[in-house]
Amino acid sequence: MKFLAIGNANIDVSVFVDRIPDQDEAVDALAATMSAGGSASNFALAAARLGMDVLVIASVGDDSLGKIYLRTLEEGGVDTSQVKVAEGRRTGLVVILNVSGESRRMIESPGANEELSPMDIMNKGDLVRAADEVHMASVRIPIARAVLEVREGISWDPGLRILSKNRDDVWKLLPRVGKIFLNLKESELLSKEKDPREAAKKIAKEGPDEILIKMGPKGSLAWIEGEFYFVKAIPVNVVDTTGAGDVFAAAYLTARAKGFPPRKAIRLASAAAALTISRPGTAYG
Repeated sequence: MKFLAIGNANIDVSVFVDRIPDQDEAVDALAATMSAGGSASNFALAAARLGMDVLVIASVGDDSLGKIYLRTLEEGGVDTSQVKVAEGRRTGLVVILNVSGESRRMIESPGANEELSPMDIMNKGDLVRAADEVHMASVRIPIARAVLEVREGISWDPGLRILSKNRDDVWKLLPRVGKIFLNLKESELLSKEKDPREAAKKIAKEGPDEILIKMGPKGSLAWIEGEFYFVKAIPVNVVDTTGAGDVFAAAYLTARAKGFPPRKAIRLASAAAALTISRPGTAYG
């Protein structure tokens, strides 16, 4: 089966420290990793490692980081033939600061991601229509509109940054979405409901048949074709949460594509995400 992932192409630099240094101070890193990242890219790598045939649509710069990104995805079994190489642009870069006992901090430089245009999507319309599953993640609203213009009923993980800036735009696009992946904060922001069950029901009224809410240590809640499913979280030692939601989406959609019932698919997705957060880096789902 063919999966198509659409979204950002980044290089993620993750640094692990005990504390944030003061001004003009340096601290030793406990560890540091560099890997290909971006939500759609994380999804693509995870789906490929789960046995799916995966194609990615994204944009990188014509620089050394772009070459690293392409090589990493190709070695991971992902088809990069539709990745745009933007001349004169730098590949997107994300610095992820993981402080012991605290939530991660991220600094993003979008770079060549801004070169992916709605016209690029329209020109690849045949690929979008032909895929068995299309998943877009953290894409800008014009890209999301273009994808949904070509094909409705797809999977979408809008991400907190997009929702924070464009909540109303995301809401208006929901009638054309088939599956949506959110975390607790995102579900509240999108639905304006604090209770995740109420959030899921409200979102479902707008169109999506499958709403999956990732609640971290509280587990996962899903509304699938009119029925609620709850799966407890798998307890693990949390090292790095980056990319866990993307791996969750990849595992869930892969399981569903292979005919697994909803609850079993969610359990497999939870297990894959738990494995991801137990080790550093993003390209190891």
